[in-house]
Amino acid sequence: LDLAVAGFTIGAVGAFCVLTLAYRQTGVGIGDSSSAGFTFGVPVLLNAIAVFVTLVHLSVFTSNSYTFNEDSVVLYLLQTLTLVLFGAALNTLAAKSETQKAAGQRAAVCAFLILVLNRIASYSTVCREEQIPGGCKPTFYGSPSASISSVWLAVANLAMVWIVPSVVLRFLQRSRSDTASVARLWIGIGMRVSMGMAAVYWILDSIDAQSALDSNASGSDWSELRVLLARTAVGIALGGGFAAWLANPFCLDVAISDLSETQPTTKHKKQSAQPKRTAIILGFGNAYGVAYLLFVTVVFCVLYMVQQPMGGIMLSALFVEILLAMELFDALHDALQSNVSLVPAQVIMLGLLSYLGYFATGHQFTLVSLQWSTAFVGVREMQLVLCGAIVGLNTLGAFVLCALGVPLIALWNQSLGSQLLRIAPGNFLARTTGAAAAYLAYHASVSTSSAIFAAFFRRHLMVWKVFAPRFMFSAPVLLSSVILALCLAIGFAAVRVLRMGLGVGSAQSLVAERILSK
Repeated sequence: LDLAVAGFTIGAVGAFCVLTLAYRQTGVGIGDSSSAGFTFGVPVLLNAIAVFVTLVHLSVFTSNSYTFNEDSVVLYLLQTLTLVLFGAALNTLAAKSETQKAAGQRAAVCAFLILVLNRIASYSTVCREEQIPGGCKPTFYGSPSASISSVWLAVANLAMVWIVPSVVLRFLQRSRSDTASVARLWIGIGMRVSMGMAAVYWILDSIDAQSALDSNASGSDWSELRVLLARTAVGIALGGGFAAWLANPFCLDVAISDLSETQPTTKHKKQSAQPKRTAIILGFGNAYGVAYLLFVTVVFCVLYMVQQPMGGIMLSALFVEILLAMELFDALHDALQSNVSLVPAQVIMLGLLSYLGYFATGHQFTLVSLQWSTAFVGVREMQLVLCGAIVGLNTLGAFVLCALGVPLIALWNQSLGSQLLRIAPGNFLARTTGAAAAYLAYHASVSTSSAIFAAFFRRHLMVWKVFAPRFMFSAPVLLSSVILALCLAIGFAAVRVLRMGLGVGSAQSLVAERILSK
């Protein structure tokens, strides 16, 4: 299996290199005025490779071996697509324009980081029964023989409390949105406190679990403190972060400085100092993207709370990968300077990331891999609906997070002064829903393929161990996580951001309000 999929990876990357080399042999350069063929061909080629990767994913269900090794196949497909995008970014470094070179360097760095994070995410595994003879070793709980998370893994999860908000602020820093009060209060303080309480919860849970296994241990019972921590963490995310987002989602600030310039008078030839004010709107360039990103961070904190320690680490890595993917395609668009959209490739990458995150957070498409112990996170006793919802969020957290990231495809790096938004906001909303429809089509295609081959292999010996469970999990993945998350993302969050953005006003009005306030 590894050799077969690795051969596909090498072939896809080799084909991309041959085709781009063919463009160069024709004498067409990126920086030339005659580069229309090249800049038009590369985005089409990238989208075509992404569609081909999707077709390979759909054909996985034609074999029981490929089906129960879907985690390895998804990793290879995602690495293939990312490696091709990395090659396209490196190819733009030969451009004559400094702007294109800078964008190409930014895209290459983002693609390289995604490659590294994909490989890190593949370290977290939960082996199926069919994978054990092939040498699969489970690492999700810290050791192959463990069935509960180790304490050192829970302590390592504590590092995410500092890493994830810092990375988010680093992305906001590029548009200078990190200076706004909403970003500093929620991401800098509130998000860290919420994630910190979640991390401490899982440290105490690991200590209690280890004490329960050791008959000689006389540890304290931290159950009441764990319930308090879990409820407080979710309360800070929903009551603090969500309330702040509802009040003012835009991370905008106006920096006003008083300057004095001397101008000579014509009559007396004397110099008179005249004060002059200059205003800089901070966060204006990526206003819509950052405003929606704050909503995603709130949901991420809730999903982080219900993930076990290794799951929290991998969900954090997935969140960073989503941001890197947005920056990667935005930089590629600037580097290629083509009118051809890269939305198909971007949507397919998000779809593959959702499956990689699902496997990395300790899940397989089997009932045995469900983490039933998470049902009691923040709950003292069994409550059917609430406990079921918590297990659902734990299982489908990666799909929910990636689905919420889809509107960022259209909103990322969109300034508050975008003419398209002010002239035709309906067309811009259509771009957002179009990306959501493409993302839904990807997951619907995967679900349809699993249903077709589950019916085709209904008399197969492995139908109830491989094909039927894969089809059974397709329904909640498609209906519960993707459709509901997209409805929440588009119907509520994205529409609210666009509506409030149109009501903010122009740059002149923002500056005038700030001057009057001073």
